Amino acid sequence: MPREDQHRLAMHLYGQALAIVDPIRIKMWSEAELTTSQLRILFVLYAEPGSPLGYLAAQLRVSPPTASGLVDRLVRQGYVRREEDTQDRRVVRHRLTERGLSVAGEIAREGAELLEAIFSRLSDDELATLIRGLTLLSGAAAEAAAPAPETAR
Repeated sequence: MPREDQHRLAMHLYGQALAIVDPIRIKMWSEAELTTSQLRILFVLYAEPGSPLGYLAAQLRVSPPTASGLVDRLVRQGYVRREEDTQDRRVVRHRLTERGLSVAGEIAREGAELLEAIFSRLSDDELATLIRGLTLLSGAAAEAAAPAPETAR
């Protein structure tokens, strides 16, 4: 198969893979009235409680002012709270509220249950192949997102 066709097929299959969890995300978005970016912030804070704004912006690959606006809305909606850093008062930490923990936890649980049901249908060899493919995809994505090295002048 020509490489161009492989790219198209890979994009199609990637889209199908992403759509696996769409029913869970759509349900939660409609119930919680969250945008994709806001949901991503919830998951960053779920995994990394107390993250400062710069870290959130870097994880979402947005500017700090954009991340600040997203966090502002999450604070107003009662999903996130800001806390002063006890070691450095210039740093503001962000944590999920009970409401934020509940939403992120429910999505994580439902997603894990769905994926477990899917993965259990794969043989050991198929699962190992999937892991290898996802590892390669993650590595290539990290390389593509990394800043280009400076060239010597």
